[in-house]
Amino acid sequence: MINYTLVISAIFSIIILASCGKEPTLGKKKVPEYKGAFVEFDSIRTLYSQNATTRIKLFGKKEIVLQNGDIIYPKGIEVNMYNEQGIKTTNLRADSGRYEKNIRIYHAYGNVVVINMEQQQTLYSDQLNWDQNKREIFTVKNIKIVTPKELLYGVGLVSNDEFSKYKITKPTGVFSVEEGKKQEEKTAKENGKR
Repeated sequence: MINYTLVISAIFSIIILASCGKEPTLGKKKVPEYKGAFVEFDSIRTLYSQNATTRIKLFGKKEIVLQNGDIIYPKGIEVNMYNEQGIKTTNLRADSGRYEKNIRIYHAYGNVVVINMEQQQTLYSDQLNWDQNKREIFTVKNIKIVTPKELLYGVGLVSNDEFSKYKITKPTGVFSVEEGKKQEEKTAKENGKR
């Protein structure tokens, strides 16, 4: 007669002894952490508003949101900025872009063009960055700015985010001396009236 209790005890003893040797790999393989896209979108349009007024419209043919919250725009990006009255003031276009969430900076790469409609200024560069915290545009790359009266070249630029006031780090190009004198006279008159 077979003692089932003894057989079951023997089987469990063998399993326990076998498990003390090598670690079983079945079910314990380390799965590599996925670092790819969290989500991908085609033909996106993102709106940013302030006080119930649209201030920024962002368009892209493709948007890839990564696990860390960064966003990649591999097929081009276009950004329109609007003033408090909702009138479009600035347009930016680039071949690709990236948003770094942890530092809140957008990067535009390749054939970057920024147009300020109000001041009729156009900026060309290979790379441009927009810091949301400081609300400023900057680059350390070559730039070209075209206005109705000037053609400016340089390396590096810092500007407000509407591209209405800017500083070229290392400027070269054609400057309008007459415009500079008029601006100085206007500033002197305004300071004299105060």
